[in-house]
Amino acid sequence: MRIVIVLIFSVLSQFAFAQTLYSEAKSSSDSCGVNEQENGYYVENSKPYIYIDENGLEMAYRVFLPPAYNPKKKYPLLLSFHGAGSRGNDNLKQMRPWVAGWMDAKVQKEHPCIILMPQCPKKQQWVNVPWKNGSYFLKDSPLSKPMELAKEIFDKVVREYSVDKKRIYVMGVSMGGYGAWNFVMRYHKLIAAAVPICGAADPLEAKNINRIPIWAFHGDKDPTVPISGSIEMIEALYKHKKNKARLTIYKGIGHNSYEYAWKEPELIEWVFSQKK
Repeated sequence: MRIVIVLIFSVLSQFAFAQTLYSEAKSSSDSCGVNEQENGYYVENSKPYIYIDENGLEMAYRVFLPPAYNPKKKYPLLLSFHGAGSRGNDNLKQMRPWVAGWMDAKVQKEHPCIILMPQCPKKQQWVNVPWKNGSYFLKDSPLSKPMELAKEIFDKVVREYSVDKKRIYVMGVSMGGYGAWNFVMRYHKLIAAAVPICGAADPLEAKNINRIPIWAFHGDKDPTVPISGSIEMIEALYKHKKNKARLTIYKGIGHNSYEYAWKEPELIEWVFSQKK
């Protein structure tokens, strides 16, 4: 069985120390019960749109609404950033299970939510930094055009649908893990919780986001995005006494940590319990 190392840091004399706990990773058969569906399921249960900005630039995105969506009620919003392999303009490839999986009927019955899934164009990135380098400085990384468009789409969806602004969550994997961290750092006043998976960010920004509940995931054998990208960010957050961060590291797992993270038994309840 694969082992999960859960790193829980505590503050002592203004320094962060790591306590390592070991527990068994959940397989797909005994996970939280989220069912992985064929891609057609996610396509059929969401609507495609094309956003065009004032300069004529386009970005494809999809919106999932709860089956019993009622505009008179308020719903949590989950913004999902996909990885590099899902880039394009087909408005389909971003519908991967670890992005769209929470359309699952069981999840929606217990936690009805709106899911927003923008699609980054080919050869572009949510964050214009080299993935192999891990951590980076936000001041040296101007807002990318895909992230700018994603934020404009986000604002549009929040205006047009009945969104509970106290329960806005952001999640991302790989290139999207960078995207999730980046969105939180830039727009931290909007976010109730974040789940960045195998990504990286700027540890110097920890002071601005330390009160946001964040659960990060990474594989300790990741050859694409170094595990330091998650560790350095979480360590920086744990230097603040009122931090709400946690990190799960999958031992022996490479870059596919997202295949396990989105099915973590406690993750769904943890996310939807967070509120600004």
